[in-house]
Amino acid sequence: MNIFTVDLKNQPGELAHVCEALAQRGVNIELAGITSGDHGLVSVTASDEAAARTALGSASVSFTEHPAIQVKTADRPGEAAKIARKLSDAHVNIDCLMPISICGGEVMLAIGVDSPDEARRVLGDQIVA
Repeated sequence: MNIFTVDLKNQPGELAHVCEALAQRGVNIELAGITSGDHGLVSVTASDEAAARTALGSASVSFTEHPAIQVKTADRPGEAAKIARKLSDAHVNIDCLMPISICGGEVMLAIGVDSPDEARRVLGDQIVA
């Protein structure tokens, strides 16, 4: 699993351009974004990563890919802190984090990390895929 990040200008139409390019290739996405000043950062997981790469490249959208792990945890205070502390103590850097599902008291997260194997080892049975 990878998380794609795209740095966009904070102006009308930028997000639409990215989403339309992905949709035209039949790529279903989960999306999170934030703006700061004149830029925004969008993080995307894609149902078809190869098609997402092709779509973004064809639309002249520059992006970065982050190796990611899928993690499950309870939907309650302190769970993100526990995950972040475990990764920090193992010297695993978090590049990005986005919720991909919240349902029935459980949260599924996509976490982009610099050392996926070590993150899997540290998080153990919380790893989904």
